[in-house]
Amino acid sequence: MKFVLFATAGHVDHGKTTLVKALTGIDTDRLPEEKKRGLTIDLGFAYLDFPQDDLRLELIDVPGHERFIKNAIAGLSSVSGVLLVVDAGEGVMPQTLEHFMVAKALGVRHGVAVLTKIDRIEEELLELAEEELKEFLKREGVDIPVVKVSALTGEGIDALKNALREEALASLESKETIPLRILVDSAFLVKGYGTVLRGSCVEGKVKEGERVVVEPLGMSSKVRKIQNHGRFVKEAQAGERVALNLPDIEHDKVERGSWVLKPDSYVKTRKLVVSSGTSLKSGRVYTLFFGMKEVKGRFSSVGNETYVLRLEDEVVARRGDRFVILDSSGKLEGGAEVLHPLPRILKKGFLRENLKLLINGYEEYLVLELGPEGLSGEFFRRLTGRAPNTGILDKVSVKLGERFYSKEFLGNLKSKVDSFIRAKIKGGVFGVQKAELIERFGLNDVLLEYLLAQAGVLRVIGEYVIDERASDLKENPDFLKLMELLGEGIKEERELLNSGVPKEILSLSIKRRYAHRLGEFLIVSDDLLKNYERKLRTLGDRFSVQEAKEVLGLTRKYLIPLLEYFDNLGITRRVGNERLWVLPARL
Repeated sequence: MKFVLFATAGHVDHGKTTLVKALTGIDTDRLPEEKKRGLTIDLGFAYLDFPQDDLRLELIDVPGHERFIKNAIAGLSSVSGVLLVVDAGEGVMPQTLEHFMVAKALGVRHGVAVLTKIDRIEEELLELAEEELKEFLKREGVDIPVVKVSALTGEGIDALKNALREEALASLESKETIPLRILVDSAFLVKGYGTVLRGSCVEGKVKEGERVVVEPLGMSSKVRKIQNHGRFVKEAQAGERVALNLPDIEHDKVERGSWVLKPDSYVKTRKLVVSSGTSLKSGRVYTLFFGMKEVKGRFSSVGNETYVLRLEDEVVARRGDRFVILDSSGKLEGGAEVLHPLPRILKKGFLRENLKLLINGYEEYLVLELGPEGLSGEFFRRLTGRAPNTGILDKVSVKLGERFYSKEFLGNLKSKVDSFIRAKIKGGVFGVQKAELIERFGLNDVLLEYLLAQAGVLRVIGEYVIDERASDLKENPDFLKLMELLGEGIKEERELLNSGVPKEILSLSIKRRYAHRLGEFLIVSDDLLKNYERKLRTLGDRFSVQEAKEVLGLTRKYLIPLLEYFDNLGITRRVGNERLWVLPARL
């Protein structure tokens, strides 16, 4: 079954609760005081099924009195459409407008406008009321149908059901793949079950047995049971009114406005970047509603209808969330939309410079803002509820491991790191410690490896980053140890490594020609190689293996690879059993 959430909206005594009962057969006034006064005080809940479409329209009945505006906002915060109720005899009244503006601020664009109590008004006046309501909707830029109804006689109820069905189907969105968010409106104990949380599932889905988290408490529990309007179900989905049995949660600590979420699928925040067409005063305290959560906050203008918002308490928010703003007296100021729920950089200069990216290229903005931290797909999904656009990221970033890094940032960082390392090495040191680079530039191992690969001649040896061409090897104790060992004569590679010489130092020494590899496993120092060459040249223009053996005092194990190395260098050439000098002496 598909589910869609709608809420009533309208002035007090315009017949919202009576209309919902006529539509659904459910009386949403459940509190004794509501029954006594005939006045809706808190949220009420009903539903209307359309079996032919496998669709259930969930209806939240909100109070119309101005004193209960916060309850009305809570009800409207989770819906996709409104049932705008207007008394045909009174027309649009203050709370009609206020509820309507709340719905607009929350981005609600679907619904049906209903002229009620048409049995009490003459036809001519009814036509005038219909025309006025249509003009009101047109002025507000909202295109929804208008239906005339009498809840008392039943006139127009079928037409209203048809209009609601069409609008509900039009408002359907695929939100099941978005991470779970349930807005909690009440919590209570049920004997034999424990804590039950009731609310509206606005995104995602949840199944029996899954673990969820209740925020801002930070408490978690497995879902033991799920109900929808008193009927046990195995799972709940976006658009559905749900009651969750969460036995590990303390019910008296759960407040209206809490969220039920899947672990590691969201962010909590006190600082956000938002956009609002409402003129907001910097530094002034406003009352804000994130979902059903009421929180105080202050705005600081960045320009172009963009603000940094600092809250007194944490909220759960995603990019694209809309919220309502009240002034200190409780009067509706307007609404705003979250551009960035968890900004790392709040400097106004950075925000102004990159505002277009923030609005239209969020992936690119994030990789630029996150810098050395990089952007992971998991973090992007927590911020937005969706996967990042890899097409955008491929153009503006480099993927290293599981994270994306801004190409622009990497270019600037490479320059800074290169300059820093070269300046250090120019001062006569062997290299720069990795730990120093990581701390100074906020790097990680993956990022450091990439930067060194891009630099070409920079590499890691042990705990140091060195320049293969310029680093002073003589400042490295491992190199000095290698030279000391090779001063004793030709050595096998494994003997050197077993003596504690790092393979990287050995390779670099060969690359810098402080040492030479003879065959596959023998190593000779450059000084000793030159010494051997000098001794061999004393034998004249040509010499035999036996003559070389006698003058150098080497066994064939070392002698033959040495002579072949001279051949490979082009210093000698083998002719029969003798070798001829091809190049003049190097010294």
